Amino acid sequence: MKPGSQKKEKTGPKTDNNLEYYKTRCEMYESWLRAIDEHARFDVWFKDADSRYQFVNKFFERSIGRDRKDLINKTPEEVFGGDRAGRIIAMDNKVKAEGRLERCVPCDDAGFLEMHEEVRFAVNDASGNPVGLGCFAFETTEKSMTEEALSQAQKMAELGNWRWSVRDNCLISCSEQFATLLGVSLTEAFSLMQDRLKCLIHPDDVKKVEQLQSRLTDPDFGSYELEYRIVLNNGEERFVREIAEPMLGNSGQPVEYAGTLQDITRQKRIELELLQSREELECRIEQRTADLALLANTDALTGLPNRRFFGEEISRRFAENSGTGLAVVLIDLDGFKYVNDNYGHSVGDVLLQTVALRLSENSGEDVLVARLGGDEFGLAFQVSLDEGSQSSVDLCEFLHHALKAQIDIGALALHIDGSFGICILEGEGNKLEEGLKYADIALYRAKDSPNSIVVFEARMAEELAFNKQLEADLHKALDAGELRVAYQPQYSTDGQNLIGVEALTRWIHPKFGHISPEVFIKIAEECGMIDQLGAFVLDQACQDIGALMTLLDRNIRLSVNISTRQFYDGKLADKISAVLERRDFDPRLLELEITETVFAKNMKELGEQLKAIRFLGVCIALDDFGTGYSSLSYLRQFEVDRIKLDREFIMDIAWCVYDQRILHGIIRLAQSLQITTIAEGVEDAQQRDILMEYGCDEIQGFFYSRPLFIEQLREQFQEQGLKKTA
Repeated sequence: MKPGSQKKEKTGPKTDNNLEYYKTRCEMYESWLRAIDEHARFDVWFKDADSRYQFVNKFFERSIGRDRKDLINKTPEEVFGGDRAGRIIAMDNKVKAEGRLERCVPCDDAGFLEMHEEVRFAVNDASGNPVGLGCFAFETTEKSMTEEALSQAQKMAELGNWRWSVRDNCLISCSEQFATLLGVSLTEAFSLMQDRLKCLIHPDDVKKVEQLQSRLTDPDFGSYELEYRIVLNNGEERFVREIAEPMLGNSGQPVEYAGTLQDITRQKRIELELLQSREELECRIEQRTADLALLANTDALTGLPNRRFFGEEISRRFAENSGTGLAVVLIDLDGFKYVNDNYGHSVGDVLLQTVALRLSENSGEDVLVARLGGDEFGLAFQVSLDEGSQSSVDLCEFLHHALKAQIDIGALALHIDGSFGICILEGEGNKLEEGLKYADIALYRAKDSPNSIVVFEARMAEELAFNKQLEADLHKALDAGELRVAYQPQYSTDGQNLIGVEALTRWIHPKFGHISPEVFIKIAEECGMIDQLGAFVLDQACQDIGALMTLLDRNIRLSVNISTRQFYDGKLADKISAVLERRDFDPRLLELEITETVFAKNMKELGEQLKAIRFLGVCIALDDFGTGYSSLSYLRQFEVDRIKLDREFIMDIAWCVYDQRILHGIIRLAQSLQITTIAEGVEDAQQRDILMEYGCDEIQGFFYSRPLFIEQLREQFQEQGLKKTA
């Protein structure tokens, strides 16, 4: 490195996250500090504000003959003691006062080298406040001796010096030390200088020496300094530095050159070592930078590109896209949460790795496969504009089939499914951000699609915008009185006895009118309002039916639906207890309807929740029985009071023998377990008669009554002249 030049510091990788940037910088500085510790051939130490050693390099350990473990957090008194400690403390105080101290130090009783130069300096924090001291100390014994010898040689023209006649082109004189440096006798030195040491100069350096010698007669050439290598007779290679000054005659022309020859082999070897260390450090930094860049763009679990790289790569491919379409596919695994919750994260991790491998192996080389986070994956690939949608669907169907194959993890045989949302980006008309949003919309639809694969269509964006509007309006609907509770009566199968009512939520939107519960209940679950909505229904229903029972002077069972999120709230039992107490409602007349999705959670937590609810005296009904998870095993493990036969089995019971057999089997099973059955969605007498024949206990549906608001329900019951029952 040339004097005065300075190595440019490498900047860290660009990142949107300042924390990641500073982390990278810290790792780089830590690597440099380790390199100083390992490779620096001079003493380095740092102390804190109390002059206690906090860092020493290996060279310093060797210099004073002490192990660093005996130095760290020690003061000079504890390390050296005596007068030396006093001198060190005095220097430390001077550095604290002046900020910097440079000096030459002779040998001392601490075991330092004969002579060294040191620079002591204050260390400040980012605000300029002193936090400690530092020191660099370089061995200068040989340098000092050489300088002294050279000074004597220049004065006495003896030590390692020579004089050369320009006019006669020959050596006038040289010192004995000059001959020693060349590894020859004084006589041989004169002989060798006749051709300017040409026979000793390293072949690779001959040309530059000859070029310099050819200019010695030039009056404007002046003094010079040249470094080159010589090879002694014994084969030893030395680096030498030749320094010379011209001696001018009366005409101003150089008549002689007086110079010295210095052995700089050791210095050069140190420089080479430092250069090699620097190159190794730069290589390690470059490798580390590459590793960090890879980590920044790679998912650690699966080895696939991550969300960040996926977005950047899609942007690049979209920018380069010409004449073709770019298919963007978002994939969400169905059932992964169930595996993770029931078998643990280690099994979940292996499952994700297996899915990643299947997607990669079955997608083709031109398809970018990435893990976007959690159980979501992404694909990107070029498609033709004519067949883009179909070819994308074909690939997704192939991958869908591959995903559904059994996954063996230890003794577990697992099955996973996936939903695929596809968007085709074409030309400049589609912005990249919109394309990703559209793929997400298609994925949202795919979760409810029978084949789990949906290609985005423009109408989907309109429907999504409508749902977003409903979501915004739903937050205001409760306070505005737009949400009401309707009640559908539940009768004995023969219709003779009123058993109870099911509370159902209705939303009358001021602009859009009646909003389907299937729409706004799902929105409430997604936007986090389901707890608030559920609490409203429970409180309002207990108030309404409590007042109705007082009016009719009879008991009516109240069924209220509880979402999975409400069920695992952790404080559900306390909230129910508070409502029952506030509304003075008999807990034995309250029935909570839970769906089979609650069984996808932790079994221990499920049991604790059911126990807490039943402790209040509240009944439990299993809704939509037979349509979800393996219900029979749950009936064996957890006590329920009633199962509701899903309308899916009721609607075709009049002609579908398969549904008839299923219903008959479920009812007989419930009877054997002494569990009451109730069929929902009964719309005609034929359905009622079949259910009555099979022994179903209760029915609910349009055949007996539609859902009614409380004032309509009160009027209907009064018209029917319902009497008090036990």
